[in-house]
Amino acid sequence: MELKTITVKDLYMKYFGGYLGVDMVSFDVNNESLVVYGNAMSGKTSLLRCIANLEKYEGQIYTNAKDLVFSFDLDSLKKNKTVKENISIPLKLRKVPNIDEIVLNKAKIFHIDDILDKKIKDITLSQKRLTILTRAFVRDADLYLLDNPLKDVENREKYFEILKEEIKDKFVVYATDSLEEAKAFNKVLLMAYKKGIAFGNINDMLKEPKTIDVLKLLTDYEYENVTLEKDNDKYCIKYLNKIYNVPEPINDIYVGKEVVFSRDKDIILDMYFDKSTEYLISKR
Repeated sequence: MELKTITVKDLYMKYFGGYLGVDMVSFDVNNESLVVYGNAMSGKTSLLRCIANLEKYEGQIYTNAKDLVFSFDLDSLKKNKTVKENISIPLKLRKVPNIDEIVLNKAKIFHIDDILDKKIKDITLSQKRLTILTRAFVRDADLYLLDNPLKDVENREKYFEILKEEIKDKFVVYATDSLEEAKAFNKVLLMAYKKGIAFGNINDMLKEPKTIDVLKLLTDYEYENVTLEKDNDKYCIKYLNKIYNVPEPINDIYVGKEVVFSRDKDIILDMYFDKSTEYLISKR
């Protein structure tokens, strides 16, 4: 089986009117699905649209995937046609035989076989999302670009388990704002402010977080500004009338300056960041 790959280097994209979509994103994946995790407006959709060649961009994108599926948003559904007709569209375009059977079998997987004859305008938002998802997998492709496919889906956890089984042997780029969904993937691209702020495995990111933004996306930790002090060659901070030792090594340039540390409620987590750059400078 041919190795499937996506390489993105220094990707930069602006929409018409100057709105920034993606700002210098780079990553490389080989034969392994990727999850793109970030909050709303972080650049996830713009990244997928660039990979699908739906937007003009600067930088480089290479993939040997010759045939891809992009899960478009709700406006891609034809409201006056039935669920079955909408799911059938990519099959009819390719003149695939046995369309009714294929659609029914895939609809059963996502539990929408009972609404196949209903028009899109007459079904719920959750059912519309599942219709789009079913259509995405109704045919085989080299690459599947899934843009927050379970947004607005009722019983999201249940359908994510179904979706995991469906994509198990497929090459997928999966954008989501759900941390729990992101944790199910081995390879993760964290996005914030239109940038890729970390790439790799979530557990590794937590062990050695590069910036505060990484921890903000992956945890519920809180952050405080304090002044780093040095007493008897020991680094320390004072917080809530207590003195906490700061793990070494740490650069003396920070002594007497404000730094940022992370905490989980009242527990000091021993992760210290440069206040101006928010980059990690010390951790236990």
